[in-house]
Amino acid sequence: MVIPTIAVLAAAAPLIVALACLFAYRKLGGGRHLLFWAIAHAGLPIPFFIVGFSDWPGEPGLALKIVAVGTILLSAVMLASGIRVQTGRGDRLEVALAVAVALTVCTLLVQHITGFTFAVPTVVGAICLLYAGALLMIHRQTLLYFLTGGVLLARGCMAVYYAASLSELGAELNGPLAGSIFANLLTGLGLMLIEFDNARQREHSTREDEQETRKFLQTLMDAMPATMTYKDSHLRYRLANRAVRELLKPFNTDPIGKTWAEIAGHEAAAVVEQQDRAIMASGEPLHMEQGWTGPDGKPIIVWALKVPLKEADGRVIGIITCGVDITRLKETEAQLIEQREAAETASRAKTAFLANMSHELRTPLNAIIGFAEMMAVGYTGPLTPRQQDYAVNIRQSGEHLLRLVNDILDLSRLENGRLELSIASCDFDALAHRALAMVEPQAREAGIRLAFTPARLKIRADERALVQIMVNLLGNAVKFNRPEGSVSLRAEEKDGVLCVLVEDTGIGMSDAESHAATQPFHRIDAYRARANSGAGLGLSICRSLVELHGGRLEIHSRPGAGTRVEVLLPA
Repeated sequence: MVIPTIAVLAAAAPLIVALACLFAYRKLGGGRHLLFWAIAHAGLPIPFFIVGFSDWPGEPGLALKIVAVGTILLSAVMLASGIRVQTGRGDRLEVALAVAVALTVCTLLVQHITGFTFAVPTVVGAICLLYAGALLMIHRQTLLYFLTGGVLLARGCMAVYYAASLSELGAELNGPLAGSIFANLLTGLGLMLIEFDNARQREHSTREDEQETRKFLQTLMDAMPATMTYKDSHLRYRLANRAVRELLKPFNTDPIGKTWAEIAGHEAAAVVEQQDRAIMASGEPLHMEQGWTGPDGKPIIVWALKVPLKEADGRVIGIITCGVDITRLKETEAQLIEQREAAETASRAKTAFLANMSHELRTPLNAIIGFAEMMAVGYTGPLTPRQQDYAVNIRQSGEHLLRLVNDILDLSRLENGRLELSIASCDFDALAHRALAMVEPQAREAGIRLAFTPARLKIRADERALVQIMVNLLGNAVKFNRPEGSVSLRAEEKDGVLCVLVEDTGIGMSDAESHAATQPFHRIDAYRARANSGAGLGLSICRSLVELHGGRLEIHSRPGAGTRVEVLLPA
């Protein structure tokens, strides 16, 4: 006979273990092996009730036999499968259930053939328990695993003893049932301790991973030249790199765990924290210039990009800020503004000076040139040959100085953008003849032949500027030509672009001289140009006038092989 109280307690013990497994799974976030163990122990009370409250003088019914065998084997298989999952094997719940059903069918067939009632399923269950205990002891050589594995081995041995007891009708079962109570409770306690130990190790591993990740992130942030911080939802700093700490050195405080108001003061932090709260509310990034005055009284200005950090559901949990210290840049900018204003003031003074000086110089120069011409033609009386040469030299020197004054004044107007063009349709050939006529005396005196090929083209340009461009280019070609050399002028239109070409047979230039020729006051090799020295403004003025027309000036030359200058203008 079985005492009912013992049978109830024997059935309650695995139920307690099953509830503990479910609690650990739902509340503590345990692995799915806990579900296997919960199912395994939830099925054990059924065979205990059958044994404790069934009074059979002979063979039990088929339904009772199926339930008893099925629950015994289900419990054993699910317990072993759960341990396999816990030790890293990838068993699936449905597979374990299928194995339990298959074993139940096979066991029922064996029972039917052999005639044994509980011995066969109990022995099969004992084998599963012995396998589970051995698996635990092999998996990890620790005291907890050895003790829990030993309990499972003991349960397996008890199951064999239990099977032997059941094979004898009328055998005393109170002892085995009482032993099963302690065995089940010890099994549950061991499994829970293993689970808590694994959870502790997972937590420790997670904490170590977090520390490693935080260390890596901090190292990465410290390597950045820009300032980088992370604020939580309460606007307290949780991460800050080395650049931030260097920037906040004057405050002599560690920013971690503090708000900006606690570091810089409420008045200085009001605008920044207001913007941070706006980012927390809107979830949109923001870039801004953030400035404050340090304890040493020096201003600090940072260009900052603030990006909200969001959870998967879109909720903002913090703000990541990346900033660049632009204090020196702002100081440099202020200095540049001051220098620009000073340069503009100097430029205005230069323009006023040139305007006044040009007027003051032109008036006496015109008088000198005029009187020299009168003397040369004999209005003041006959001159000796030497006096005639003096008068010619005076006139030529005056004209040269007047051209220099005009060039300087034109260059000043071009640099200041005060020279306005009057664009209109004009006949290129007519303008070319005017330019040739102005250069012809200089060419005749130097023995240079001028050649022009009529183009019969209409062009939209400023007549005065275009004539000046051609006069300067033709004058340079004559000035730096060889004795009895030639200068040619021609033009052609292609794809909406007018190309004016001036070619000479002169001394030519190197590549470096060609690139520098259009710079103001640049002159080529003084040894080759000393006899024809000028101010070096002609090509610079040409280039500026061409660019005002929306065109470009190109120079192609080689030393000793002449020069070709191309003026490309929109037709």
